[in-house]
Amino acid sequence: MKIHLKVAELIELVEGVSSLDHDFLVHNFSSLENAGPSDIVVYLPQEEGAVFDSLSLDSIKNSKAGLILASKKYVPEKDYIIVEDPLLAFQKIVKAIELKEQSVQDEISKEYPHAFVSEAAEIGKNVVIEPGAVIKSGAKIGDRSKISSQAFVGKDCVVGLDVVLYPGVKVLDRCLVGNNTIIHSNSVVGSDGYGFRGRRDGMWKVPQVGVVRIGSFVEIGANVTIDRAAFDETVIGDGVKLDNLIHIAHNVKIGPHTAIIAQTGIAGGVEIGMGCQIGGQVGIKDHVKIGNGVKIVSKSAVMKSLKDGEVVAGIPAMPFNTFKRITVMTMKLPEIFKLKDSFTKFSERMNAKRSFWKRLLGRF
Repeated sequence: MKIHLKVAELIELVEGVSSLDHDFLVHNFSSLENAGPSDIVVYLPQEEGAVFDSLSLDSIKNSKAGLILASKKYVPEKDYIIVEDPLLAFQKIVKAIELKEQSVQDEISKEYPHAFVSEAAEIGKNVVIEPGAVIKSGAKIGDRSKISSQAFVGKDCVVGLDVVLYPGVKVLDRCLVGNNTIIHSNSVVGSDGYGFRGRRDGMWKVPQVGVVRIGSFVEIGANVTIDRAAFDETVIGDGVKLDNLIHIAHNVKIGPHTAIIAQTGIAGGVEIGMGCQIGGQVGIKDHVKIGNGVKIVSKSAVMKSLKDGEVVAGIPAMPFNTFKRITVMTMKLPEIFKLKDSFTKFSERMNAKRSFWKRLLGRF
């Protein structure tokens, strides 16, 4: 998310203290890993009142971030803004930026009388914009693209060449769609990720200020939701094919030419390699890493990382050959129980006969 605020303005917004020159211009929010010298990073500990551990210290020390927003009195070897509550400060900054953006009114282009197209949008050659479509300021639409009825393209989005957005598609602010990509009806690109922080007074929302980047020659089915990243990018690689009704959470990265079938849910921070095949109704746990060429059978639950070329199935997901053996054994359980019952009855009869002969022989 672009900020373009001076340190002095940030300090005033969040009532903080900074070690940095107050005229320094901060450009973006970012993560520790991807921040640049003009970016600010928000440090949110996992638990309220937590201290910097060695991993966090290393991450901060190695980051190229120009500024850290944190609650501690000391940020090692970095410039900082110190606040009492970094999450509340983060929310205030994002809200201020959103209000500033909302105050800028779009001038409606007269070239598309039945659609809402901002004069500040850049529309390429031979673009089709159907009645009821909305294209906001700063959006760029590439040549020969089609924006269907009721489709929405948010502020500062980039839509490439020969893209088709079917009716009801929503591409929200600052997201990017590559060339020759097709997005089917009612899919949403760039909805907020599920980011909340547990506190003593309930669940507080962590603003999601990243984007979604969709590659070229991607096809996305109907009613798919792709959440924007918390700070950086949710990435859908070139040539990816997504079926209907798929959920992709924040900060997921899907490698080129991977195919995913309907009703699959992928949790935050998952990394999927190239050329993978993922069946329907698969669930993938957060922060799992899946190698290249992996195949996941429908209705599987992936709970741990998978290496290149693995084929897995089941709950939890296991090697496919193991899954087949367990399935065969499970199907034979009724026969095994019948056999057990037969052995039990045979044993009972034998015990009865032994008891009879003991009593009989005991009389002599």
